[in-house]
Parts: sequence; C-alpha cells; structure tokens
Amino acid sequence: MNERMINLTREECKDGIIISAISISLFNDILYFLALLYCFLGTAIVADVFMCSIERITSSTRKVKLKRSVRNNLMNETVDEGVKVRIWNPTVANLSLMALGSSAPEILLSIIEITANHFRIGELGPGTIIGSAAFNLLCITAICVIAVSSPTVKRIQEKFVFATTTLFSCLAYIWLLIILIVISPNIVELWEALVTFGLFFVLIIVAYLMDIKIWRNDKTHLNEEYQIDSADDEKCKDDNIDTYLRKFATEMEFENNMIKTMNEVKNHKALRYILRWISRVYPYLSPDEQSKLLASKLRHMQTHRRFWYRLQVIRKLTASIRKMDLKWNSKKMLEEVDRVKEAPEIGETIEFSARVYSIAKGSNKVMLRIIRHKPTDKTIPFHYSTKNGVAKKDLHFLSKSETVQFKPGEKIKEIYIDLVEGAMWQFGDVFYVRLKLLENDQKNIIGEINVARVQFIDDSSTLITKPMVQFVKNNYVVKENQKYVRAFVTCSGYHNECKTFNVYYKTEAVTAKCDKDYKGITNGVLTFMNNEYEKYIDVRIFDDMNEEKDETFNIHLIASTEDVTIGPNKCAVITIICDDNVLKNMMNIRKLTSYYFKQATYESNTWLEHLIQATSVNAGDIENATLIDCMLHILSFPWKVIAALIPPTTLLGGWLSFFCALIVIGFITAIIGDLASILGCMIGLKDAVTAITLVALGTSLPDTFASKIAAQNDATADNAIGNITGSNAVNVFLGLGLPWTIAAIYWSIKNESFIVNAGNLGFSVTIFMATSIICILLLVARRILAFFGKGELGGPIGPKILSALILIILWLSYVLLSALQIYNYISI
Repeated sequence: MNERMINLTREECKDGIIISAISISLFNDILYFLALLYCFLGTAIVADVFMCSIERITSSTRKVKLKRSVRNNLMNETVDEGVKVRIWNPTVANLSLMALGSSAPEILLSIIEITANHFRIGELGPGTIIGSAAFNLLCITAICVIAVSSPTVKRIQEKFVFATTTLFSCLAYIWLLIILIVISPNIVELWEALVTFGLFFVLIIVAYLMDIKIWRNDKTHLNEEYQIDSADDEKCKDDNIDTYLRKFATEMEFENNMIKTMNEVKNHKALRYILRWISRVYPYLSPDEQSKLLASKLRHMQTHRRFWYRLQVIRKLTASIRKMDLKWNSKKMLEEVDRVKEAPEIGETIEFSARVYSIAKGSNKVMLRIIRHKPTDKTIPFHYSTKNGVAKKDLHFLSKSETVQFKPGEKIKEIYIDLVEGAMWQFGDVFYVRLKLLENDQKNIIGEINVARVQFIDDSSTLITKPMVQFVKNNYVVKENQKYVRAFVTCSGYHNECKTFNVYYKTEAVTAKCDKDYKGITNGVLTFMNNEYEKYIDVRIFDDMNEEKDETFNIHLIASTEDVTIGPNKCAVITIICDDNVLKNMMNIRKLTSYYFKQATYESNTWLEHLIQATSVNAGDIENATLIDCMLHILSFPWKVIAALIPPTTLLGGWLSFFCALIVIGFITAIIGDLASILGCMIGLKDAVTAITLVALGTSLPDTFASKIAAQNDATADNAIGNITGSNAVNVFLGLGLPWTIAAIYWSIKNESFIVNAGNLGFSVTIFMATSIICILLLVARRILAFFGKGELGGPIGPKILSALILIILWLSYVLLSALQIYNYISI
C-alpha cells in the first residue's frame, strides 16, 4: 500500500509550516482528511465572530438633519428632524469588509503561503482563489436557482451594482491573463501587482457611484428612506400596518441586529397604532405576548444581509442557536390565540341575563336565564350551582348543582331553583347561583355576570305603586382600554304585576365622539322578563391609544312598555378616562420588545455572555436540546471556546474583535494549508488540484448554505447570488493583488523578478472565464426570457432544472479540464 501511494505521488511529502507529514497509509489519509474537515469547521466558527465584528463596524451610525413635512389646515410646513443613518454605505460594506469576512480563509491562505514560501508563488493559494470563484459562481448559483419553489421567480434588484461587479469580475481575470501571458510572461512586475491591488479600491468607488446612481441630477431619492409625512399617521388602515412598523423601527436603535430602547420617545403615534392593531386582531394577547409578537414582526421586517444567513447556518451546525427562537415562539403563541378566537369576543360571552333576580311572595321556584349573546352552531356545556347567602339551603331554597348545555343555535337557557314551601322570607334575604365552564373547556368565556343574586325584595313599604325602571347610579367611569362600559338598570315596584316589558334607550355624545370613542346606539332595547330585577346595558368603548383629556357621553332611558314608568335616574353619564398607565404600558412594551428581540440576536454584549453561550448547548436553551444538538456541541466545543476568548464586538467599536479574529483565522488557515498540501501528497493529488477541489469546497460550504437560505427567504436574489461576482473580484484583487504586491516589493528590493508560472494558473483562469461568461449569459437569458420566468432564480420547474444542470456541468468541466492540464494530459 505504502509503495503504491509513494509511486502515485512520485515525491516525498514535505512538512508544512505547522503540521508535520507522517507515513502514508489509509488510516493516516483518513486522519488527515478528518482533521482538514475539522479545521474547516473551526474556521467557520471563528469567522462567525469575525463577521459579527465587521457588522458592528459597518453598522455605526451618525445623526443627520432631514426635512419633515408637517401638514395642517392652513399650509404645509417643514421642520428639521434628526435621524440616525449608517456611516457605511451598504454596497461599500459588502465589497470591502463583508467580502473580506466571507473570503478571509482563501485570502489569508494565499498571503500565508507566499510569505512562508520565501515570497515565491505557490499553487495552493492561487488555485483556491480561482477554484472557490468557480464553485461560488457555478455551483452556488445552480443551488439557488433550484432552491426557489416553482413557479416563484426572484430577481436581482440592485442590477446596476450587480452589472458593475460582474464587469469587474471579468476584467479581473482578463487582467490576470494579460499580465501573466501578454505584458510580462511568467513575471509579475511591481506596477502590475500594485494595479491589481489598486483595482480593489476602484471597484469599491465605481460600485458606490452606481449604487447612489450618480448620473441623477436630483439627489432627493437618497433620503427617501427617511422621509416622514405626518399626514400618513392619520391613515389607520389594517393593510398599512407595515408602514407603522417601519416608523416604529425608526424610533428604535438597531445595532448588530439587536434592538435597543431609546431613553426618549418623540412620537408615540406609530406605536399606539401598532398596539391598537394587535389588540384588535388578537384581543386576547397580554402585554407580554404583544411584545413577543411585535418583536417577531420587527425581526421579520428587518432587511438581512448575506452574512446573517451565513451566521444562522454556522450556529445551527454547531448547536449555538436557540431552538425556541422568536419566530417559533410567536407562531405558537398565535396558534393558541387563534384557538381562543373561536370563542365569542366581548359581548358574546356566556353569563346571566341579569345581575339580580327577585323572589315574589308565595313563589315556590325562581327562574334564572343564562344567555350567550350570539348563537353559534356549537354545543357549549356549562355548570351551575347554588351558594348560601343570608338565605340558607334547605331553609329557604333547595341546593342544586347541575351540568347543562347550550344546543347548537340555542341562545337562552332557563334554569329553575326550587324554593322551600312556607319559608319565612324577609327583606334582604339572598342566595347566589354561580356559573362556570367545564374544566376542559378552553375555548369559551364566562362573562362578568357569572354570579347571580337571588333576593327577596319587598317594595310594599315604598311609595312606588307601579313598576319603575331607572339606572342604579347616574355616573359611570371607564378606562378606554376596558373595551366596554356596563350600566345597570333596576326595576322597582310590584314585580308580580309586571311580566315582560321593554325599556328603550339611546346614547348621546357630549365631548366623546360617537363611533370614534364609543359605539353609538339610537334605538336600544332592554327587555325585562319575569323576575329579572337588575339588568345591564353594554356600550362598546374604542381605545385609540392616544393620551387625551377625559371624554363623556350619556345613556338615556327614553320610554318603556306595559305601563312601566321611567324613574328620576333616567340618564347615566359615562366618563371615559385616559388610562393613566398608557405611556407606562407603552414603554414597558418597548422594553419587553427589546428583551425578546435580543433573545433572537447573535451578538453577546460582554465577555461573560460570550463564554456562557459558547459553553452551553443551543446558546443556553438546554431544555430543547436534542441528542444531535449535544453531539454537535461536543464536536465543536474546542473551537467555540477559542472563539469565545476573542474580545466581544462591543469593545472599541468592534475593531479589537476584528483584528483578534483575523489573527486566529490566519492561524487556522495556515493549518488548513498544511493539511491540504500533505493530504493531497498522500493520496496523489497535486496542490493545484487539491486547491480547486478540497480546499475550495471546504471554504465555500458555509456560503453555499447561506445563499440557499437567502434564496428561499428573501424577496429578491441579491443576497443569494448578487454578491458572488463582487466577492470573486475582491478575491482576485485582495487574495492575489495583496500577496503579489508584498512579494513584488520584496524581489524588487533584491533587484530580482517575481516569478509566477503562467502555465497552470493561466489555463485555469482561461477555462473559468469561458464558463463564467456562459453562466452570466444564462442569468441574463433567465431575466429577460419568459421561458425561464423572467427571473434569475426559480421559475418553471423544467427550465429551472435545465439551468441548474448546465451550471453544474460547467463546474465539472472546469475541474476536469484544469486537472487534466495540471497532470499534463492537456498541453498548452
């Protein structure tokens, strides 16, 4: 076995910079291969911290003054308003630090290899740069095309930026061919290396100018994101909730995907409307649950960058993310609420028809009525039982405990309580009947009048000779967030003379506005039946979430039937007071929203939090950890601890974490270079082939899964494939331009030339250029042809599969042709 392997390699495997070569055997081959994969995992985990530090740096903000439109009845005015905007342009951030973060292993590998090789060119670094570019452009694009479900189509939105980066990507590889083959064959001169490196900055400048659309004379579009029109605040439409969510988000400080509550709130209108919308759609949510839902919606509305998806992939792979994430929590919460919503809302509950029932002289039983305010097609069982008061069971009444049910369509249920014959009833004797649902009934609601008073009432000693109705009291105070007010009406007089009669009532606006602050009633009817003594009138109250003065309206009893008179208390004044805790509640919800939002973020504020999350499975969510989660945590534990030793991104604006993580990635990359070179030697692969296969795939896998998730979740194709061409161009300008500049300076000081053999590298670049042009033409065709659905990703299933197959075949062709040339089966 050993002799066969040695013959295949035709050379003795050399030690690396850090890792030493060992004897060639199948076991050692597997050992080195697993070690290489493990180092890829370590690089990805540390790159997690590296990307977080870059996000902290690029998310820094500054305050600017913008014009805010204020409209009134007389004129439109504009006032200056300070808002926070990001210092870093998103395109510049993506092409500079973000590209460095996602391609750090490839770029560092090229720099480390050329430095360790005494400033001579190696095959692993350049091969990895080109091989990774081929895999990213061809394979990742193919996966993203397939990932979008048919017939959905997703297009690149920033087409000018994509066109610019695509052009520079092509020019980057054409420039390599020119300097390696045409201008100075097999030699990279100092000016050529400097131009290669300098094109990186040219790319950033041109992409920035394309992003801001420099050709426009009118620059007002730059501030479109921050223009606030106060007139929009007056529009309260359910389908406009996203607008209010965005306005609320502008009042919150977003840093590194973590929401931070500001100390001062200038405008509560957006938050009021959001909470009103949530209360109306989900009336059974508590403030805590409202906060969860609001945090979930804000998180869902956030525009995620490509790196966010990469972080999600790495954290799921290493069991470093909470299983009980915000989206799952809010989804489960709303499912519970939806089950409750099947039950009646306020005004549709099961309760007694009256608060007090009277007992007439000589009666041997009393009837109580239980109502559900709107009949349904479902059966609703319930239980009632008698309770002692001044009147006692077996002395005044017979105890009763029974379970009955509302049948489908049944609105009223009558129950009877037997009285003891010959009992000595006195004025004020009372007992109670209690109403409750069955224990397993979680869908229905018991109303406010769930206990009825059954009372012996003797009006013979009063001056009332005829039945008379009036309000129990003429003033009621209600908070606007209580949703309704209940005014009680009592019937006095000889109850044995009145059977059933109606009382008519209406509402009258005073300072409260009808149908805005309360639901107006013009022809209300309250029906007294048999022994109902004290009934109620309900009026709906609307909560507009505004801090305002107390408002009032009246309820008038205007007429009655059956010769029943209206008493002196025929008007009830309803005072709606603003909830004293409105502002406090809103601030509490803001704080709770901040808390729940933070639970779903990826950044640790302190070193201690970082260490705790690193040493805990699922970032501390141990209750939901599975066996696989524990195994993944154990496997990645050493790397997670190393990453946790890197300073948190909150220190020095993220720069300290940036440089420390870069050093750690560089060290692991050096190990990867050694392992890849030795493993290739042991199994008979040259460094150039190892670079375009094993190393290129290993460093690109996190980006592959991230792009797939972005393709499925984003509304556009920008995060999925829009950054690939830009990243490829940056890889050339930084991954080759920077180390070549360093080497060219070194050799120019020694008055010697920097030798770069154009053979393998030139052929690989040529094949990649051919395949990339076909790929770009295919993407253009997919965008403009209806056959493909007029979009880069997704579309009809047949053309979608065809496109993916073409791209995969192109990548396999690139690898095969490059390998054949490296092994001299193809001569150039």
